[in-house]
Amino acid sequence: MVEHNYYQLMQLELFADASLVKRKYRELALLYHPDKNPKNKHSEEYFKIITQGYSILNEPSKKILYDELLRNYYQRKEQTRDNPLRKQNVREKLRRHREHRRQEIIEDYVRTENEFPHKYRLIIAICVFFSGVLMAYNNWFVNYLRFDIIYVICGFIIFGLGCYLITNNVYRREAFKHALNLREGSVTEKPVRLFAVLFFLTPMLFSVLVNVTEKVHLKYFYAVTVVEKVSSFDGEVMYYYEVNNIDISRRGEAIPGADYTRYSKMRVRFSRINPNISELVILE
Repeated sequence: MVEHNYYQLMQLELFADASLVKRKYRELALLYHPDKNPKNKHSEEYFKIITQGYSILNEPSKKILYDELLRNYYQRKEQTRDNPLRKQNVREKLRRHREHRRQEIIEDYVRTENEFPHKYRLIIAICVFFSGVLMAYNNWFVNYLRFDIIYVICGFIIFGLGCYLITNNVYRREAFKHALNLREGSVTEKPVRLFAVLFFLTPMLFSVLVNVTEKVHLKYFYAVTVVEKVSSFDGEVMYYYEVNNIDISRRGEAIPGADYTRYSKMRVRFSRINPNISELVILE
C-alpha cells in the first residue's frame, strides 16, 4: 500500500533518478529541518515524511519495490473497462494538476507557518470574532442614541470577518493534511459546517445571554434613582437619569396607559455593576 507519493512531496518527477532524489532532499532539508524551524511543528512533520521517503528512494532495492507499488497504485486508479486514449490523456492531466495543487498547498502552508504560525492566526481570528459580536450587540451595554446603527453595522462586518478568518484557518489546515496524506475528496465540509454554526448560532446564544444577564442584574444587583427627564414617541420611551455624576439615557418600550409627565411617580432601577442596564419603574 502506498501511503505517500514521495516524489511529489519532494517536488520531483515520478520515478526520478536516485541522484536527483539525493540532491533535492539536501535542498529541502536545508529549508525544513527542525533546527531551522524550531517552533514550526508542521515543518517538522513535513521533514519527517520526506526523510522517510529519502530512506526508501535512496536505497536501490527499496526504490525498485516502491516504484512498482506506485505504478500499480496509479494504474488501479486509472483502469476502467472502457478506457479510450482521449480519456486517459484527460485523466493524466487531471492527475498532474491534482499533484501540482497538492504540492502548492504543502509549500504555501509550510511557508506561511514559518512566517507567522497558524495557531497565532487562529487566536487573532477568534479575537476579531468576539470583538465583532460585542460591537454588533453593544446596544445592551452602551447607548449612543443616534450612532447605534453604525456600531451594529461595523460590528456585524467585523463579526463576519472573524467567522471567515476562523473558517479559513481550519480549511487550510484540513487541505494541508489531505495533501500530505494523498487523500482524495473535498475538504470544505468541516469548514462550511463551522462557519454556519459561528455565523447563525452565536448571535442567538448571545441574545439569550443578554436577556438572562439583564434580568439577573436588575433582580440581585440593582439600585434605584430618580428620573431626570422622560419623553415618549412611537410606542417607545426615552428616560434620563444620573449615576455617580454621569448622565445616562436609555430607551425602552412604553408602558401602556402611563403618564410620562409625572416624573415624581417614576424611578429608574439600574445595575450597580453596569448602570447602563436599567428599566423605568412607575410607582403605584
